[in-house]
Amino acid sequence: MIERLDKLIDQAQKARAADPAFLRDLRDLARSYDAPASQPGIRTVLADDFTDGDFTANPTWTVSAGRYWVERGWGLRSAVPVPVQNTNSQQEPGKKSRKRDAAIAILGAILGQSGGASTTTETTATSSQALATIYSPAAIGNAFTLDLEFSSWVKQGQRSGGSFDIGPYQGNDRASGYRLSYSPGKGLTLAIYSPRGQRVIDSQVGPLTLEDKKTHSLHWVRDGRGRMTVNVDGRRILGATDSGLNDPFQGLVVNNGGGDYIIKRITVTSGG
Repeated sequence: MIERLDKLIDQAQKARAADPAFLRDLRDLARSYDAPASQPGIRTVLADDFTDGDFTANPTWTVSAGRYWVERGWGLRSAVPVPVQNTNSQQEPGKKSRKRDAAIAILGAILGQSGGASTTTETTATSSQALATIYSPAAIGNAFTLDLEFSSWVKQGQRSGGSFDIGPYQGNDRASGYRLSYSPGKGLTLAIYSPRGQRVIDSQVGPLTLEDKKTHSLHWVRDGRGRMTVNVDGRRILGATDSGLNDPFQGLVVNNGGGDYIIKRITVTSGG
């Protein structure tokens, strides 16, 4: 019944047969009856809506690169500039800038000083401006469900770059795990990261553009046999099976590789 209701909502949404707010409320109601946490053996291991204004406790999130902050009334936010491709007319200033930087470096060496710019630490850690990373430890089983509500605020002229990815990790270095990546104007990619390298499990055929500054829902499920499905706003986008990682996960990591994103709510359940 829930699946049939979701299909009817999708049809009404495409045909614009009802008010979008009403359809969104109807979809939320359907999900409440299909919530995995209500099933035996399934427990919530991570949940946050950031309404307390503090992401450093209950649950604990740690920034390991870049900057994150809570935008009151919206959620957890991160903004990383998206590189804009230079045209031929813009290359000359770049050359002048490189010559100026080289001159400063030479002058600094002569004076026994560093020509680099100083950096500041904010919240927990600040590093490369090309990436912002935050993570939260959680005992996530090999079978899990991730529900995410987020919005993308990438500017119209910056749709050709950047990425936002999220997924459970294994190990203290957070290098292994599954990553679900969204690229504005391109779509979703599901990949596995392990000591053997990176491998794409499934990717979306056709573009997916969410840069409307509205909140979108993402529903990612992995069962005990490694079967995974990913839905966006109730529509199935990805579906694949992978058994490359059979051990439990130690937490959840979020990366902003370029763009302006706000996480309104996130819930992770383990089991199933």
